Amino acid sequence: MTRRLCIILLTIVLAGCGLNVTRNILPVADQDVVILPRVKGAASHKNEISLIVVPLEDVKEADAFGVMIVNESSHWLKFKKEDFVLIQGGDVRKPMSESQVNVRMGASYKPTMPKELTADLYEWRKSINIRDSRGFRVIDEDKTLSVMRGNKEVIYVFFKTTDDISPMQLIIPNIQKEETGERIRFSFTFEVEKK
Repeated sequence: MTRRLCIILLTIVLAGCGLNVTRNILPVADQDVVILPRVKGAASHKNEISLIVVPLEDVKEADAFGVMIVNESSHWLKFKKEDFVLIQGGDVRKPMSESQVNVRMGASYKPTMPKELTADLYEWRKSINIRDSRGFRVIDEDKTLSVMRGNKEVIYVFFKTTDDISPMQLIIPNIQKEETGERIRFSFTFEVEKK
């Protein structure tokens, strides 16, 4: 009887620990940010660059975001994924490395943006849906990525999950226009709720 009680108690404790990881990450609108309601994402446009950020709800092992960068300028853009920052509860987190993501998610995991994103983008800036994606170009040994003019690209960033449910801020600090050297910074705030 005691053994059965111990197993039941252990099951309840382990199930309770798993509940802390399941969270909703919801975007917060501000003057520069538009909410994309179907995908619970956020979008912003400045200096001929559109940035769309979507929390990946199917990922429970990390705080994961799909980031679409749309280059509507006549210049190439360059940036480093390692420069992205997630701030939550005073802690600053950098993206996990590809090997860390593979360990956590499994080597066969391939992230995707939600299908409903097309409808949200159509309502916000429909020209984005017709832009091409040619794949990122790595332009130096520092893993700098570039987006050709007139194209869009998607990158996925993963951060180690914490039990914190305070608001989080995703900062993309240095998207640079190659020819002019102009740097553009984007920032998105998200509320975190336990499911």
